[in-house]
Amino acid sequence: MKAVLFAALLAITLVPGAAQSRATSFDPVGKWTYSTRDDAGAAISGTMEITGKPGAYTGTLVSGPDRKLEVSDVLTSPSGMVVLANLPDGGVAVIKVWTGTDGKLQAGWGAVRTVIPATVERAK
Repeated sequence: MKAVLFAALLAITLVPGAAQSRATSFDPVGKWTYSTRDDAGAAISGTMEITGKPGAYTGTLVSGPDRKLEVSDVLTSPSGMVVLANLPDGGVAVIKVWTGTDGKLQAGWGAVRTVIPATVERAK
């Protein structure tokens, strides 16, 4: 067992960036612009601003003077992020941004109109 642990630590030490590349997440902080369609099909565009640090991101999505959504959660991975924003009707907008194989950003979104309460606990 000690040999396996030593080999793993040695590999991480000898391969530059091996441990860092696994731990590096997409950085969502900043001001983003977007253009899409609303769920009725009308063209919309605006900005999304995310501030904070991992585990404590906040932000807003704005598509007009009276259209501002508060970001409730931002989840990151090495290649992108998922943003959850509160809709005025109590639903949630889910926005996914990811880096495509060509290195360019891609995005999509959807609305979850009904959020059904659930109970969850860790299995023992």
